[in-house]
Amino acid sequence: MNILKTVLLSCTLLASTPLWADTAVGPGGARDPYEPINRKSWSLNYDYLDHYALRPAVHGYVRWVPAPVRTGIGNVTSNINEANYFVNNLLVGRVGDSGASVFRFAVNSTVGLLGFFDVAHYMGVDQHPMSMSTVLGKAQMEQGAYIMVPFYGPTTMRGLIGSTIDGLYFPYANLSLWTRVGIAAVDGFSKRARVIDQESVLDNSLDPYVSAKDFYLQYEEGKVQRGSAKKAPSATGKGDPSDAELHQYMDEIDK
Repeated sequence: MNILKTVLLSCTLLASTPLWADTAVGPGGARDPYEPINRKSWSLNYDYLDHYALRPAVHGYVRWVPAPVRTGIGNVTSNINEANYFVNNLLVGRVGDSGASVFRFAVNSTVGLLGFFDVAHYMGVDQHPMSMSTVLGKAQMEQGAYIMVPFYGPTTMRGLIGSTIDGLYFPYANLSLWTRVGIAAVDGFSKRARVIDQESVLDNSLDPYVSAKDFYLQYEEGKVQRGSAKKAPSATGKGDPSDAELHQYMDEIDK
């Protein structure tokens, strides 16, 4: 336990410490000290992997797979996270939301066939997502360095720490590495399919990298503040005509 505390403390200090003093500060203390490397990763993810592989695949998926089936698949991966939401909501004092997560997981995992059917929703109990990254943000940890991960997408130092801790919860702690990777792949594919209608937001942006980065950081900080991320300052200080659409893009991904 002492080792875990030491690791978490070290990660906290690393995430909260600016790597370059002259790097522009974004929402929640976010910085982009690795921009040259991040842009190369962005090009790989957006210009090649998404354009030539993922985009054609999700268009075919949406065209041929009925909407109720697609919704059910997304529900299954979302249901797995209810255990995380139970603990994380409890950590920020949202006892009611925490209890709702327990109820949803119990009902949807049984009556809802492992979460394929969101039975709890029809019973009036909606999901209350709460990631460890958001918990850490509420504990005053800054977002830290922005990182574009190849084959994965955007995150921050705080996001990486949060995701690591979230992975220690049930049922992830009992799953093999490749099972986790499979769940993450299905979840990512499902989320990507939801934003087909918003593809033009980034396609028509003057600088898709900056637009995606700014709104990812704003959105993550908006969850910490429990308000709209639209009003958060960007790292560049510049707006974009597609601000509202890109916020909708991020909102769809986070469902």
